[in-house]
Amino acid sequence: MAGLLTPLEFTINAALKQDPETLERLKLFESRTIVVNITDLHQFVHIRFEQQSVQLSHKDEENADLLISGTAFSLLKLGEHPDNLFSSEIRIHGDVQFAKQLQDVLDGFDFDWEQQLARLTGDVIAQPLAYGLKQGFGWLRSTSQSFQLSLSEYLREEAQLLPDKIQIEDYMQAVDRLRADCDRLEARIKRLHNKS
Repeated sequence: MAGLLTPLEFTINAALKQDPETLERLKLFESRTIVVNITDLHQFVHIRFEQQSVQLSHKDEENADLLISGTAFSLLKLGEHPDNLFSSEIRIHGDVQFAKQLQDVLDGFDFDWEQQLARLTGDVIAQPLAYGLKQGFGWLRSTSQSFQLSLSEYLREEAQLLPDKIQIEDYMQAVDRLRADCDRLEARIKRLHNKS
């Protein structure tokens, strides 16, 4: 993981130079820090904004303005869907206003991976590599969704640890009936109390 930070930092900063609008918005983040906790890899990435550039290093959450925690896959999805920053897959601690500003910047960041790869590897390699990365992320996404559906089905049908839809509806109807019975009982008690 440590060896990936330098080329990743270079690529992000190169892309930022191609997007003047985002570069200008980074002035808001001057000297601010974010720590990303990749929970399933047990890794911390320290992100610091200095002079409209991004600096990456390995540190923990000490003195961070914002701590963002999630699995590698959920954090990768932020590039494509910045609104996921405030989803149940991601945990945020610290300055929530800063997190909102970060989401807005990510949402407007026009990051052309293929163009950046082409600058490093040339067009001949960049195009199939970018296509392979897109296919890989697509496969990961569909595999993740398929796994979640299979796990949910297994927990409901085989292990019987989760209720199915009919059981949930029956339970909710029972709760509604109990609530109505309690309301009627409370009204009857009040009437009896008023009579005495």
